[in-house]
Amino acid sequence: MSTKQHRHAAVEAMVTKVKTQLSEGVNVHSLNLAKIELLKLCSQRHLFPRSDFPVPDEKQIEWFYLIYEDKNSEYALYINSALPCQTYRPHNHGGSWAIIGAVEGEEKHSLYRSGDDGSVEFINEIMVKPGTAVSMLGDGIHSISAQGNAPLLHLHFYQKSFPKQGKRIEYNLDTGIAEHFFLKDLDYIVDYR
Repeated sequence: MSTKQHRHAAVEAMVTKVKTQLSEGVNVHSLNLAKIELLKLCSQRHLFPRSDFPVPDEKQIEWFYLIYEDKNSEYALYINSALPCQTYRPHNHGGSWAIIGAVEGEEKHSLYRSGDDGSVEFINEIMVKPGTAVSMLGDGIHSISAQGNAPLLHLHFYQKSFPKQGKRIEYNLDTGIAEHFFLKDLDYIVDYR
């Protein structure tokens, strides 16, 4: 069996376990169980060789490789290969839960809570590096900042694929403005199923 076939089998097994864990509802406890399954997948480093997911160049600081999506565009798994300068302002995932785990590299995830007036309030920070992951319920908000000099190779697991996440919100902490946007027709996503 090729590396891609082994990876596909391991991803299918992980998704099957997660679907069972989330079958009676998504909550902090069930999402934490799902996070454990994603971390097990992240630990199988040999399934994610850089030859399949190369470090991007300075023209394109990141690539998202879609490696799994079920027939309903749910349970989508992406590999984010990025330069160590990657950052994202606070944003949500259009109502989708999210779990992000590291294969290589470190990034800081700052977690926020949305206020009734549309503002965001800082809650906590989590350093996502090999052996750790962050998870968010459907109303979760986070910002991302790569740390150190090593490129990133992280798994991003979502309830819905990017196009199905619909309207997302990005928050500008300096101005207090929330901007709506959609993830579709993105030129830095590669279908690698």
